[in-house]
Amino acid sequence: MSDYKSAKEAFVADNPGASIWSINAVSLVAWTSYLLYATISRRSRASFTIDFLTSVLPFVIGVTTASTWPILFNVTLSTVSALFHFTRSTPQSSVLYSNINGDHVPRRQRKSAGQWLDESDSDEEPAEHASASSSTHATPIKLPSQVTGLISSHSSSPMSPSPSALSVEDPLAYAGSRLNKRRLSPQPSPDAHTVDILPTPEFPELGYDQATISPRDYPTRTNRGSSSAGGRSGSSEKQRLPFLSIYRAHMIIMTVICILAVDFEVFPRWQGKCEDFGTSLMDVGVGSFVFSLGLVSTKSLSPSTPGHRSNPILDILIALRKSAPILVLGIIRLLMVKGVEYPEHVTEYGVHWNFFFTLAFLPVLGVTVRPLRKWVKWSVLGVIISLLQQILLTLFNLQPFLLSPSRPNILAANKEGISSLPGYLTIFLIGVETGEHVLRLTEPPPHKTVVTLSAEEHARSHYEKRRTELVLELFGYGVAWWCALGGSRLVGGEVSRRLANTPYVFWVVAYNTTFLFGNLLLELILPESHIPPLLEAINKNGLVVFLVANLLTGLVNVSMETMYASKMVGLGVVGVYTWAVCGVAWILRGRRLKI
Repeated sequence: MSDYKSAKEAFVADNPGASIWSINAVSLVAWTSYLLYATISRRSRASFTIDFLTSVLPFVIGVTTASTWPILFNVTLSTVSALFHFTRSTPQSSVLYSNINGDHVPRRQRKSAGQWLDESDSDEEPAEHASASSSTHATPIKLPSQVTGLISSHSSSPMSPSPSALSVEDPLAYAGSRLNKRRLSPQPSPDAHTVDILPTPEFPELGYDQATISPRDYPTRTNRGSSSAGGRSGSSEKQRLPFLSIYRAHMIIMTVICILAVDFEVFPRWQGKCEDFGTSLMDVGVGSFVFSLGLVSTKSLSPSTPGHRSNPILDILIALRKSAPILVLGIIRLLMVKGVEYPEHVTEYGVHWNFFFTLAFLPVLGVTVRPLRKWVKWSVLGVIISLLQQILLTLFNLQPFLLSPSRPNILAANKEGISSLPGYLTIFLIGVETGEHVLRLTEPPPHKTVVTLSAEEHARSHYEKRRTELVLELFGYGVAWWCALGGSRLVGGEVSRRLANTPYVFWVVAYNTTFLFGNLLLELILPESHIPPLLEAINKNGLVVFLVANLLTGLVNVSMETMYASKMVGLGVVGVYTWAVCGVAWILRGRRLKI
């Protein structure tokens, strides 16, 4: 075992990496696979199999056997998508698709723009349990486009949101007025307007409801409540954005595949983590996970409301309590790795440190620096932290020590994990600010002083305008971060995931901002498409999926000598493993497990 352990550690060491553009080319499978799903799903009933074949299997092939010819592979996927689109014989209005419970819903009932997701994309948010009577399950749930709400044409003031209705940790929770809990009869009164709720994924368990709203309320959907008149709606409503959830699901899928595939020969060595300097797919994947964590932590890290004084010490203790489960997972992984002599690459994070510890400390550090947000933006604060780290690395001779094999004490034994925290904190904080821009999509439209549009048209016009602005913002930020990366490399900076230095920070942020922009652009180009149920299931329980993937990766590695397996065997094992991880997410799709 010791001989194989040493050979395996050498197998993943000294990776030279690849060019940034080749990594971007491999990553394009995120967009082309969604194009494939969008076209095929119009001709078939959605199911786990269809979702896996169109949304996950292309990733498995794209990062393994097809990674040496990524442009051709993505062109092939795009061509297949075009063929399905132009040879479609069944009229779209008559095609049925299955919701997450297997019920078939006519596609013509779906709307095109501004879809909202229900369940949390944040691993920090509390799970929701909608209260529903037994009669609720027997009552057909209407599609969002069929939901009607009464708008009082004489109302002059918005309703005040209930404190319990809004999750302070929800990065995309609606921050404006809350829907009244009073149920309506199916037939609106003569003086009522019919409100066509912004389209959402038509999954019955998400629970759409009828509600009374003020003219100044933003059209939104509610959780399922009692089917009888006068019943109470469920727990606080939550909104999600399809492009964001698809982005996060793709990031999780890529991570899940790579952490096992890297142990097989079928995974090109240049895509594994680089030793000291360089760029690779797995290097950007680690940073992307942190950026995504920042995106969904926007609401919980927002400055306190005016007039309210927060207690910094108490806030830090609360953050530590919330991070405790992740710390426990990190400790469990440490004990398991050391207990079975599991092959490990010490220069990744150190002798005892692992990625779970990094994930656990980032929210705590975010709360620690939150008071500074009063004077500077998150991105500016992050860049300052990264530049200070870079100065320490270059001017105070810290970098040679961090890259040396010397580990004289416990801190030095884990020098990679500890020294990279400032860089990952920067990525996290820039992710938080990006989330603030995305969060504006959920803001209610301004109050209409002159009534020229219906409430629905006014809300939809506001959303479309804000979404267009967000496309331009993400494009601009993406260009700016790529220019920052180019400038840092022109002055001699080299990207190092091991150090999480400034060039690495710029690269990760530029990469993720670009793919967020691309996902939002696809949402505009494909307005009739909806989020694949499998991707939503993965996004709903992202941390659970990541944990299951780590456990299965360990099981595979202790069950076989992966580095000696043929390419076909390796591809088969990775495919079955990915199918199993996705199966767990699919089974859990109706609930959310909080870790």
